[in-house]
Amino acid sequence: MNTTGQPGFEQCAERADIQAEAHARPPLAVEFESAEVWNWVLYDLPDDPAAWQTPYDPACRHKVLELAGGQLRIERHTEFVSVTWLGNGPPDAESLRVIGKCPGRQLAGARVLVRPAGWEGVADVFGPGRIFGGMARFTGVEVATDFQIGADQMVTYTLSGNFEDAFARGRLVKRLVDLETYRMAALLGLPVVRQSTPALQSLEVRTGVAMRALSTSEDEALAASIREISALLAEVGALREGLRYRIAASKAYYDIVSDRLASLAEAPIGQRQTLKGFVDHRLAPAIKTVGAFDRRISDVSATLSDAMALARTRLEQTSQEYNQALLVSMEKRARQQVHLGQAVEGLSVAAISYYVVGLIGVLIKSLPHFAVSVPVLQAISVPAVIALVWWNVRRAKARVEKV
Repeated sequence: MNTTGQPGFEQCAERADIQAEAHARPPLAVEFESAEVWNWVLYDLPDDPAAWQTPYDPACRHKVLELAGGQLRIERHTEFVSVTWLGNGPPDAESLRVIGKCPGRQLAGARVLVRPAGWEGVADVFGPGRIFGGMARFTGVEVATDFQIGADQMVTYTLSGNFEDAFARGRLVKRLVDLETYRMAALLGLPVVRQSTPALQSLEVRTGVAMRALSTSEDEALAASIREISALLAEVGALREGLRYRIAASKAYYDIVSDRLASLAEAPIGQRQTLKGFVDHRLAPAIKTVGAFDRRISDVSATLSDAMALARTRLEQTSQEYNQALLVSMEKRARQQVHLGQAVEGLSVAAISYYVVGLIGVLIKSLPHFAVSVPVLQAISVPAVIALVWWNVRRAKARVEKV
């Protein structure tokens, strides 16, 4: 008996996983006004499960460990693992030992110094170098960074101001961590695009040559043009397939960076360039380069596909013209055969009639003497013989045609 006051529907099998995904990576709860958040992003992860040491598990999406010196959060993403330390200060030796067990190579690292309102130590943290940042999201909240990798292999950010609770402070920390993570991940597509640019340029040149050859080639060279275009299509397809995921991932990561920057809602502090201003100035051109490369591959592929369609059309047209000429030739030969057959038939009737008349003459000579001479009788028999022979020839021909 249902005692819950609900209809008791059977639950969708995917509902629990979908609900869990919404809460898979909750924001940090930064309880202290002065705290440090360290985040490492590990890339090039091993496929062998044996390479993963405790507490790291390739099948676990999210894990939180309470260590003596602070809290450690482990998050598994599609391409990387994010390891985040939260404490009152830098991670201690034991925490670093646990963090160091994570496999992979470091792609990004962010160190966020959380400070109370009124803190004025930005210049002490970053020194005389150029500083970027502004007032972020909430009134009186300031973010700053120099976007430089320090000796600890981390990019340092500072976050200071008043927050209503630990989760509000943690949300801004998470946005800064995500900004650094996906800023670097988005640029993974740039090196492979640069490495592949010479290959694409070669394909573009060869495609132009193939198109010009196709437009000027005679029918005899059409097969060679089709083979060249087919080879180019295969090379373009291989190049595009090899870069498809990396280019798509770069675009997706850049969208996340744009979302995080928009969520910061920065306002400039004096003439200092904001985080958004720096990223738009430095990251956007790189992503446009990746996008332009993708469009160039698509253009080359489309050009070659059009060329192949044109070559097929020309080949079909040439084939139709050849077939038409062949039919005309066959019809001409058929008419010639008919005429030849008619001529042979006439000659056959004449030859057979000649021999039959000759036989008639021999037959008449063997009979008793007639008043009419043999040549006259032979002459008289010629029409009848020709008619009889012609009739038999036509009759034999009709029988053959029926077979």
